[in-house]
Amino acid sequence: MRFLPIVDRELRVTARRRSTYTLRLLAAAAAFSIILWLCLFPTQGQPPADLGKSLFTALSILAFAYCLLVGPFMTADCISSEKREGTLGLLFLTDLRSFDVVLGKWAATSLAGFYGLLAVLPSLGIPVLLGGVTPGEYGRTALAVVNAILFSLTAGMLVSALNRDHTKTILGSLILVLALSGLLPGLMVLLFKGFWGRGIDGFPPVALLSPVYAAQFAVDSTFRSNPRLFWMSLGAVHAMSWLFVVGAIVIVTWVWRREPVERRESRLWLLRLGRTRRWQRRLQKRLAKNPIYALASRHRWPHWVFWALVGIVTINIYWLTIGARSNPGLYQFHQHFSSAMYFINRVWIASMACSFFLEARRNGALELILTTPIDVRTLRRGRRRALIRLFFWPVLAIAVLHWLYLYYSWQPFAKQQSSQLVFRWHATLAGGSLASFLTDVLALSALGGWLSLSSRRTPFVVLEAFVLVTLAPWVLLYLLGGSRLLQIKFPNSFYIVQPSAWVAKNLLFFGWATWKSRRHFRAAAAQTYRLKCANVEPAPGAQRQIL
Repeated sequence: MRFLPIVDRELRVTARRRSTYTLRLLAAAAAFSIILWLCLFPTQGQPPADLGKSLFTALSILAFAYCLLVGPFMTADCISSEKREGTLGLLFLTDLRSFDVVLGKWAATSLAGFYGLLAVLPSLGIPVLLGGVTPGEYGRTALAVVNAILFSLTAGMLVSALNRDHTKTILGSLILVLALSGLLPGLMVLLFKGFWGRGIDGFPPVALLSPVYAAQFAVDSTFRSNPRLFWMSLGAVHAMSWLFVVGAIVIVTWVWRREPVERRESRLWLLRLGRTRRWQRRLQKRLAKNPIYALASRHRWPHWVFWALVGIVTINIYWLTIGARSNPGLYQFHQHFSSAMYFINRVWIASMACSFFLEARRNGALELILTTPIDVRTLRRGRRRALIRLFFWPVLAIAVLHWLYLYYSWQPFAKQQSSQLVFRWHATLAGGSLASFLTDVLALSALGGWLSLSSRRTPFVVLEAFVLVTLAPWVLLYLLGGSRLLQIKFPNSFYIVQPSAWVAKNLLFFGWATWKSRRHFRAAAAQTYRLKCANVEPAPGAQRQIL
């Protein structure tokens, strides 16, 4: 038998796949379009050296965002899907060993991401020709970017080996990547400065495990002062990536032998389902009103996770408003922490919006439900009520936190003459952020439900909803935010135009997804939606008897 036969097969299959070349072309075209946009509008009139530095910084940030956010989505379900379907043990009936299976599954889900990144690296070298960026800085940044995507892909694979639930693996992978990338070093600085009253000389030692800090060490100014920091960080992140691979191999070795057994109820099971007398009474009432509502809202653990996220946001807002007065140096860390929590919250909302239909499609429950007298309106209403029950109180708490942030941010300026102007400024920012968040919940809930119902690429449904509603518009606003043309055209109202455009985008997604689910629900559930839209009759047996 060949060495790593599954990896060999996946390399051959990927080389013949048309989507491989399409992805590389689109990635290179996107990078070139970003360079063209930045050269024409935001950085127009800058000297060539400054222009090259601005282009290199913007492309590096977007490349690292791609590596750290996309990686967990690609590999988070590579092993857990086999565990859910019970096919992991079948792979070990052959001559394959655990490292063959793990590396093969990793190659099958990771090659597309690697190809997309490699297509961007030549565009990352264009600023070198303009000046301001040395070839050494470009080479070190390219190494750090490739190391970052290897780190995120292997982290997702490790979490996938530990769990079997699709939603938990995605959220766990994202939290692991973001925690090691920036939150853990920042928390270490926070503990030393905020609680123990003494700072850390230079970078904290934990920062060597962060791929983001490795990119910061790659900058010429930092690298010349201490070159060892970059190579130590690069080696530490690379070694940790291989530790993730070894951990996944070891876990798969003994996990596939474990057979699911029915266990007695424990306290952990009570946290998951809340199976108490009160829960049983509520379940009976929900079953009488809407059985879909009872099925979609039976778990308790999503409520605990959401309230934990709300608690973390509360602590962060405290440090942004009150704690920053005594420790001004920590304000930048909490700003970055807010950005990380922004993405984690949106990923969590998208995961919850997609979870019901994805789970129902995997276990065949959706087909069985549609053969019963339950109509589509009742099904959609039950899912909607379950999402309202999950989202209402945490979303209301986050809305209150927005106004608390407004009040405590304005309080230091209350006795100044410009207090009214400062209050209007903070009220505009807080109101725009709140409106964007509320409409984000609506758009992710509606679009996630439609994509989880109609998409044939179920492992990437959460990623598609997150990219369409949050990530792609955020990148667009990042590129438009520095545009001098927009700043000249909207000098005083740009921070009103930006959230207004965001809200309009969310309402457009919400209306489109709601209309699609109302009109094409059964066709999408039967996976004949695209054939129906193209006026093509499905092949015999392709449309199941669920209509």
